[in-house]
Amino acid sequence: MSMQILSIVLYSHDGRQRVVKFNPGAVNVITGASKTGKSALIDIVDYCYGSSECKVPAGPIRYKVSWFALHLQLDSGQAFIARKCPSQSAASSEDCFVEVGATIEIPDQDSLRQTTNTKGLGALLAGWCGISDNLHEPPEGQTRFPLSATIRHALAFCFQPQDEIIRRQQLFHGAGDHFFAQSLKDTLPYFLGAVDNDYVRKREQLRRIREQLRSCERKLAEIVNIRGEGTSKADNLLAQARDAGLWRSMSESWEETVKALSEIASTPLADVEATIAEGTESSRLSNERSHFLSEQRRIRDEIEIVRSFEQDGNGFSREATEQRARLKTIGIFEGSNKGHTCPLCAQALDDDSGLPEVAEVKATFESLSARLDSVIRATPQVEKAVAELDERLRTIQERLSKNRLEMEAVRNADERVALTQDDATKRVHILGRISLYLESLPDLPDTQALEDQAASLRAEASLLEADLSDELVREKVDSVASILSQRMTKWALELELEHSTSPLRFDIKNLTIVADTDNGPVSMARMGSGEKWVGYHLIAHLALHQWFVERALPVPHFLFLDQPSQVYFPPEKDVDGSLSTGSENDRMAVSRMFQLVFQAVTAVAPGLQVIITEHADIRAFSPIV
Repeated sequence: MSMQILSIVLYSHDGRQRVVKFNPGAVNVITGASKTGKSALIDIVDYCYGSSECKVPAGPIRYKVSWFALHLQLDSGQAFIARKCPSQSAASSEDCFVEVGATIEIPDQDSLRQTTNTKGLGALLAGWCGISDNLHEPPEGQTRFPLSATIRHALAFCFQPQDEIIRRQQLFHGAGDHFFAQSLKDTLPYFLGAVDNDYVRKREQLRRIREQLRSCERKLAEIVNIRGEGTSKADNLLAQARDAGLWRSMSESWEETVKALSEIASTPLADVEATIAEGTESSRLSNERSHFLSEQRRIRDEIEIVRSFEQDGNGFSREATEQRARLKTIGIFEGSNKGHTCPLCAQALDDDSGLPEVAEVKATFESLSARLDSVIRATPQVEKAVAELDERLRTIQERLSKNRLEMEAVRNADERVALTQDDATKRVHILGRISLYLESLPDLPDTQALEDQAASLRAEASLLEADLSDELVREKVDSVASILSQRMTKWALELELEHSTSPLRFDIKNLTIVADTDNGPVSMARMGSGEKWVGYHLIAHLALHQWFVERALPVPHFLFLDQPSQVYFPPEKDVDGSLSTGSENDRMAVSRMFQLVFQAVTAVAPGLQVIITEHADIRAFSPIV
C-alpha cells in the first residue's frame, strides 16, 4: 500500500500558513542556503508520524510554529494530520488532529483541535500504510519480549538525515540505538515480505491451538492426579465394605473400585443384611496375608537354592578349568610309543612302569572338558530362573503391601465402632463414608476423548510449526537479500564506488552492506571514505524501496535524502551552492548520484517518491521534477 506526502504545512501562532508542496511518485529537490531549515523537514515529518519527542531544533521554527501538519496521498483518498508544537518546557504534545476524505483541503488553524492522541494516530498511520496485526516471537532462549512491527519501525527505511547518510557504522535511521537496531532486525522479515499476512494468520492460529492443547493437557493431568490420589482411599473403603459384608468381589482398577463403591452406596441396607457372609473381611485379609507370607518365604528359599547351585557351579568351573589346563599338556605325547624315553625328564620308560597311558590321560581330559562345557551352558538358564523368581517375589511383596493397608483400614473402622459392637451401626458408618467419598469426586470426563483431542491438536500444531519454522523465514529473507544484492552490485558499478567490482550483499544480521572480495568480506565500516558511504547508503535504500513498491509492502513509499552531495561540496565551502569549489570529478560523481535516483524512481513510477534537500544547485546535472 502506498503513502506519499503532498505537502508539509506549518501554522504560526497568528494563523498564517507556510505550505511546502511535493509531487507524488517523483523526485522532489529542495535547495537553499545553509541554516534555512531544510534539514528540519525530516524532523517535522517524523514528529507528525507519532514520534515520542519533537526533534525540530530550537530556534525560529520551534518558537514561531503552533502546529505541524502533513497532507498525505493514500491508496484511496487523502488524509490530513496535524500535531501541536510542544511548549518550550515539554518534549512533545499529545494533541493530534486527523481528517480523512476523497480529497482534503488544507484547513485553517481555527479548525485544528485534538481529535486523537499519538497512540490513535499511530494506529491510523499503520492502517493506511498496510501494517496488519503481526508479532515477532524471539527464538527459544532469548530474553527479549515479543515485538510487533509498527509505523515507527517502517520509518527507519524512509529517512536519511544529514548526519546519518554519511555514517559508515549504520545504514538505517535510528540504528545507532542498540535496542532499536535489534527491533529492526526482528521486524525486517515482515517488511521484506518474508513474513506475510498468511504467516501472521497461521502464527495466531498456532497460538490458539497451543492454548487449547495446554488446557487439554492440564485437564488430563488433573484427572490422572485425582485418580492417583484416590486409588488408595477407594481401595481402603472397599476393604472396609467387604469386612462389613457389604461387598464380596475384588477390583483391579480405580474405575472398577469406584463403580463397586457406587453400587454399594445405592444398595438398600435391608437387602444388604440378607447377604452378609459369615466370614469377615478381617479374617479374609489375615488368611490372605498368611498365604502371601508363606509364598514369600518359599520363593526366597528357591532363590537361595538356585544361588547356591550357581556358586557350586562356579566353584566347579574354576577347579575344572585349572585341571583341564594341567591335562592339556597331554597333547605333547601325541604319536609317542610305549617304552621310549620320556620327553620331559629324558628317562627311559618301561612297559610295566605302572604310569597311565597317554590315551587314559587324554580320555580324562576330554571327559572333564565336556562336564565343564555343560556347566558353562547351564549358567544362563540359572540367571533366567533367578530373574523369574525375583519378579514373583516383587509381585508378592506388592500384594503384601496392599494387604497391610487394607487391614489397617479395617482395624481403624473397627476401632471407631468398637463401643457399639453393632454390625448394623458399623455398616451404616461405612456406607456414610463411601457416600461422602463419592460425592466429593468431580465429574471426570472420558480421558480417551481428551487424549484424542490432544493428539489431534498436537498434529495440527506440528503442521503449522513446519510452515512457520525460523529456517523457512530465513530462506525467504536470504532470497530477498540476494535480489537486492544484484541491484546494489549493478548500481555500485554505475556510481564507480570502491569494491564495486566485487559482489555486494545486504547483511541483514548486522544491518549493513558487505563486499565479497578476493581477500575476504569487507563491511561498509571498512570501506573507503565519506563519498563512498553516501553511495552505499543510496543504493541500499533505493533497492529496498523498489522492492517495497514492487511487492506493495507496508512501508511508506517515500524516501527523504538530506544533502547527499555534502561529502563533495561541503556547505561551509560551497556557500552559494554553485558547485564551483569542487573538481570536475566531484561534479561528475554528484551527477551520477542524482541520475541514479531519477532512474530508480522512474523504474517504479508512480510508486516511489524521493524528497532531496540540498544546498547545491543541481539543475545543471539533472532535470528537477
